[in-house]
Amino acid sequence: MSDDLLEKCMSRSNQAVKTHGEASQEVLDESALSSDSGYFPIRDLSLKTGVNSVTLRAWERRYGLLKPKRTAKGHRLYDQTDVLRVEGILRWVQQGVAVSKVRALLEQGATFDGVLPSSEWLEWQESLIHAAKMFQADKIEQMYQQIFSQYPAEIAIRDWLLPSFEQLGKGAFLAFSESVILSCLMTRQSHFNVQKKSLPKVLITGLSSQRILWCYMSAAILLDKGVSCRVVPNIQHSQDWSSLVEAINPKSVLVFCENEFANKVTDFMQQIQQWRRPVGVISPSFWLATREAAVPEVAQVSVYSELLEGVVDFLSKVSKS
Repeated sequence: MSDDLLEKCMSRSNQAVKTHGEASQEVLDESALSSDSGYFPIRDLSLKTGVNSVTLRAWERRYGLLKPKRTAKGHRLYDQTDVLRVEGILRWVQQGVAVSKVRALLEQGATFDGVLPSSEWLEWQESLIHAAKMFQADKIEQMYQQIFSQYPAEIAIRDWLLPSFEQLGKGAFLAFSESVILSCLMTRQSHFNVQKKSLPKVLITGLSSQRILWCYMSAAILLDKGVSCRVVPNIQHSQDWSSLVEAINPKSVLVFCENEFANKVTDFMQQIQQWRRPVGVISPSFWLATREAAVPEVAQVSVYSELLEGVVDFLSKVSKS
């Protein structure tokens, strides 16, 4: 496959549906920023919908999906109608529909029946695979920036990264692509940490270098939902986790591990129970070991066998806490 397919993918989003003759935006007084006005800034829309501000701006500028009001100083203002609009957009992209096609579907009042998932994701996957096999880090970084600015992290990971990694199989191509994506995700995490200096709500950790990419993909998903994180993926011994939890004092902990605890399920469950906060353990082998040993459920501890599903379910729990 040539670079033409990549260029086709990269340009498609830039050929977004234009608004019907840029309608002049209604200008509101700065008093509209007050809490009782019914209007709120983009950061609040992000918190209410779980879509980060960068993506919300992309949906507005590239696709005309949002039409915020503005103050005389140019501040974007939204209301509950915009929350419903974003939720409607999310329902479509979660069904695999390209964001570039969502506006027309919303305006037509279309239903999910008879609407096929976009082939755009297949093309993005092919482009990532091609770039990985050509060891083109810059192309992978460009795709990452493009996709993660247009889609929530969960959807980008589910529909682009995971299928691409699976098709690459094991070997140098996969290792190369994962290293580039990891670097991008680490930069994203660092950027959010600079913006939010509050104590992390979730500690995401793992043993040695195991599941390090998953640690950072999880952080991207949680950050999209307004959940602050601290990622510490290179713990050498499980006993060090307790010291880490005590020092950082997060509200909850998400742990990735492999099969180290398959033969000491009870001991490990007792250890994390002593942390006295919600804990999610994501490990297919550990999940299986708990079932085979008939280990009783432990309060505030959830064990998951599926990686992405585990992250999403854990997020739903910590978001309510």
